Amino acid sequence: MKAFLAASVIALGLTGPLVVRGTANAQAAYEKIDRPTDEQLQRYATAVREVSAVAAEYQPKLEAAKGEPAKQAVRVEADQRMVQRVEARGMSVPEYNGISKAVRADPALRQKVERLVSQ
Repeated sequence: MKAFLAASVIALGLTGPLVVRGTANAQAAYEKIDRPTDEQLQRYATAVREVSAVAAEYQPKLEAAKGEPAKQAVRVEADQRMVQRVEARGMSVPEYNGISKAVRADPALRQKVERLVSQ
């Protein structure tokens, strides 16, 4: 089950960029990270598990929300929770996004993260 979750998280793009909505510039910030360290990957894998749990928690709320303003409010709340989870792991959003970008670009790195997420 954990292996399926790891593959699903990565395949569905949950390792994609976090965007802090409601800011003047709601764009994802990236830190250029070509070769994350083992410590960064471990923190990243833990953050991915937690971000995916938040996404799973908020998906039904998003589906149940009536109208675009209500859906946007759910998205903002979910984004804030995801950012909190990432930062609680000692990572910045740009660092998380930079590692996500590296993972999507490197199949070997993606496999390593899948193994870490499934532990």
